[in-house]
Amino acid sequence: MALSPSDIAAIRTAEQALAEAFEAADPIAWVDYYTEDAIFAAPAVPTIQGRAAFLEAAGNVVISSMLITAESTLGDGDLASTFGRATWVGGPKGSDAPLVRRRFLMVWRKDDGRWRIARELLNDDL
Repeated sequence: MALSPSDIAAIRTAEQALAEAFEAADPIAWVDYYTEDAIFAAPAVPTIQGRAAFLEAAGNVVISSMLITAESTLGDGDLASTFGRATWVGGPKGSDAPLVRRRFLMVWRKDDGRWRIARELLNDDL
C-alpha cells in the first residue's frame, strides 16, 4: 500500500520538528527522531550506528538555522524514503559559523505510530 497523504504530511512535520530540535535547550532532543537501530553516514565523520552512539555524538553536534527541503518521498506501509536538500549553520545561532549544504537520503520507518529516521546518508551539495 502506497503512502497516504497523511503519512507524507506526518513525515514533513517530523522533518520540521527535527530541524527545530537541533536548537532545543536539550542538546539530545534531536536523537529521538531516529530509530533505536538508526545508521547515519556523512562526509568527513565516522558512521553513527544505534541509539547509544547517537547519544554519545549528540554533545558534539552544534547546529542552528536548519532548513530541510524534501524533493521526493516514496514508500509503502511503514517504510518511506525522502530525497532532498538541507542547509544549516555549523554552529550556534548568530555565530559566524559556515553555512553547510547537503543532499540527503532519509529512510523513515513508522515506529510506535511515529515516523523516525532509520537510515540517513548525506552528501555535499555543490
